[in-house]
Amino acid sequence: MDKIEKLLRALTAKEQEAIMLLMDQLKRDYKKVPGISSVKGKRRLFKVRIGKYRIVFEVHSKTNEIEIRKVARRNEKTYKNL
Repeated sequence: MDKIEKLLRALTAKEQEAIMLLMDQLKRDYKKVPGISSVKGKRRLFKVRIGKYRIVFEVHSKTNEIEIRKVARRNEKTYKNL
């Protein structure tokens, strides 16, 4: 079980649904999702806020596909070790 699945299991059903919906929207067309910003100091890494959680994802420039790197509650360690 990876870290994203583990985090999702610990959340309420409403939070799980919201995060899963946003991840689906990102995978379909991340450019249409509002509130996306780049991660400071990291090329191709972006973040989007959903409540108190952040979804960090990488955009592959050749294929324009995304890879979700992290889903975490926002704190001082959220953007370390990416």
